[in-house]
Amino acid sequence: MSQSPKTPAKIHSPIVSYLWASGALFSILFWANHIFTNYRVGGKIIFAFMPMAGSIIMYLWLVLLADEFLLLLETSGPVSRIIKSLKLLSLAVIALYGAMALALWVNGISYSPAITKKAKLLSLSAIDMGLWSYSHFTITGWDGDPHGKKILGSPNDDTGLYAGADIEILLRKGILSLDRVLEIKHDMEKFYLKMLKAAPDSKVAIVGLVEIYAKRKEFASAIEWFDKLHEKYPGEADIGHDLAGWLIESRQYGQAADVLKKLLGTKRDYEVLYLLGYALAWAGEKHEAEKYLIEATELDPTDYRAFYSLGYVYRDTGSNEKAKEAWTRALEILPNFPEVERNIKSIEKNKG
Repeated sequence: MSQSPKTPAKIHSPIVSYLWASGALFSILFWANHIFTNYRVGGKIIFAFMPMAGSIIMYLWLVLLADEFLLLLETSGPVSRIIKSLKLLSLAVIALYGAMALALWVNGISYSPAITKKAKLLSLSAIDMGLWSYSHFTITGWDGDPHGKKILGSPNDDTGLYAGADIEILLRKGILSLDRVLEIKHDMEKFYLKMLKAAPDSKVAIVGLVEIYAKRKEFASAIEWFDKLHEKYPGEADIGHDLAGWLIESRQYGQAADVLKKLLGTKRDYEVLYLLGYALAWAGEKHEAEKYLIEATELDPTDYRAFYSLGYVYRDTGSNEKAKEAWTRALEILPNFPEVERNIKSIEKNKG
């Protein structure tokens, strides 16, 4: 009885295995380099210099990989023993390097609110590693610490940072309780305040301060600077419109209405009138809101928003028929508006 021939076992070439192993090592190093620059932490000097160690090891393994094909180095004797020792040492460093990068990545998994700390940039340096380059910042004044701290640069940072600059560091507490540095940027508040010392009427500086304080929700300061801007440049309406929008988002309707009323003298357009009516309605000033919303509908009868808000103002003041008319007009402009359709049906049902 004849036996079927056996399938010969696959023979793995040592070179192929070595290429796979080298590819895995290079992948770890490239990934870790990315993590170190994008998930960096502040004040830990070892993290600031690890990418350079990774780059050196990467070059070492490029030489070792080339040697497998070109036999550049001795295969026996003292050189061979040194190479084996370097391999073992580099493998240990790569393992540590990858573990540290993994820790930074895990630390970056966080939903804590971001906070901003002010500091001063003492110096910055660029390190060229050939195929890779890195930058380092030396920062002082962070949490009142007069000593300089090294932080690795990142593509997320502001361009044009310079030694001596006032900066802001955007941080988020990580899952491992390490402060992840999200961004390093110019301290624009100090920049604009210095600009105003040199040029007290600088429109750019005043507008910048309004925006900074509004985004921080420091609305008292934002409104104070807006008032100064409006006094000096009454035609500058854009930042006032933005400020009103930020106030409305924070449900500061009365303050938003005050800002918008100041804009009416120079910019009585649809957006200002609609936002003013909207803010007044939410502030409880329904009858005053009605006046501005009607004027908005007359300026632009093709925009549904004023009709939509006007419907609620009429409904809340007991004018159901007028509310139905306003919502019907909104529905003509924007068909398939379920909320408005329900409102109209509710009025018709109550009427019946």
